[in-house]
Amino acid sequence: MLDKAIMVTYYVDPPFFTRKSVNEEYCRFYNVRPEQVIGRSCLETTPEKNRNQVQKKIEACVENDAVLVTIEPTMMPDGTASLIRWVEAPVKDRTGKIIEVVAVGLPLQDRRGKKDRRQTV
Repeated sequence: MLDKAIMVTYYVDPPFFTRKSVNEEYCRFYNVRPEQVIGRSCLETTPEKNRNQVQKKIEACVENDAVLVTIEPTMMPDGTASLIRWVEAPVKDRTGKIIEVVAVGLPLQDRRGKKDRRQTV
């Protein structure tokens, strides 16, 4: 389990939902290198049955200029699922235009699916 939150930012303008940056914890959690995920859609790590819901959530974050907190499944590279508590917030430029969404995630399960005892849900 990670001691730190995972973080990623997404483009708001096309290509929407595309990862713009990831931190070291994100790479460690998903067992990837930054160049493997930057420029690719965040929906790729979302279970297919949840993709529409996640897409609508990110769109709502932008459309409503709102901070959102959710708990969602994510697909690991080995095909297993893990739960993550995500906090997503729009980021604005100097003119007030939303230019990206920053998402900070905290895994609620370890890779074996056991709840992290340090977390409360």
